[in-house]
Amino acid sequence: MKKPTCLILVGIGVLLLIGVLVFVVPIFVEMFQEMQQMSEKHTEYKRTLRQYANEPLTAEQEKLLSQLLEVAGETSDSQNPQDLETLLSTEPYLAYLRTQDRGDYADFPAYVAAMPTLTHRNVVLARLKEFLGTEVEPAEQEIWVDYYYIIRDWSKTGKDVLDNQKEFDELLQTHLVKPIMNQASGTKGLTTKIVKMGIISTFLIEENEVFHHAWRSRISRYGTQEGYLRCAIATPTEFALMRSFFEDAATFEKWMTEPFRVEEDTEGQENK
Repeated sequence: MKKPTCLILVGIGVLLLIGVLVFVVPIFVEMFQEMQQMSEKHTEYKRTLRQYANEPLTAEQEKLLSQLLEVAGETSDSQNPQDLETLLSTEPYLAYLRTQDRGDYADFPAYVAAMPTLTHRNVVLARLKEFLGTEVEPAEQEIWVDYYYIIRDWSKTGKDVLDNQKEFDELLQTHLVKPIMNQASGTKGLTTKIVKMGIISTFLIEENEVFHHAWRSRISRYGTQEGYLRCAIATPTEFALMRSFFEDAATFEKWMTEPFRVEEDTEGQENK
């Protein structure tokens, strides 16, 4: 090879190397730092979510529980899942829902059918902003919120990403990546955004596990009837949302009382 040609090739190689160092490496460094920050946020986020799910009942909530248990004492089979939902359709609990979700529902099944309510969507959006930041456009925020409920429903039986990679990828592409790409004005930062989509999805999958653990602990400690009512009183919107993912009361109760795929540790259990 002639010397000038060799020098040209060497020069091109050096130029490419400099390009990688100047443009590519900083991108990956920035991405790594962002993912590290997200991981730290997730640790705090999950701790807060556990605390919320396991919060002991307040004095007013205990009063409501006593009222429902009094009504249950007049029911012949108050351990039956359907009868337990009937208790949640009585006026004391419906009045409680009006204060919690600002809606007027004829009965508990009507509340379940209304899920997700605007109140819960706003709660979810606030949760997601912990990871998405404030720069995300409203249209993209709505896509994320819709996707949140799809993932919660999909992962209710303990499905995770590693063991269900194909299903997960289809959900991610169909309900998040493609919709966001379709409404995006450009491709700037798209690679980082897609990586974030996958990571945040794994965070969302864990939420069912957090609530399952808290509810199962209550039922185990207080028995089916009282434990079930405590769950519905402590976290009413999450309880109704989760119930909406199951076809009937019996299936939902069975889900709450059986072990989840991966059991949570005992951190933050109701300490009453």
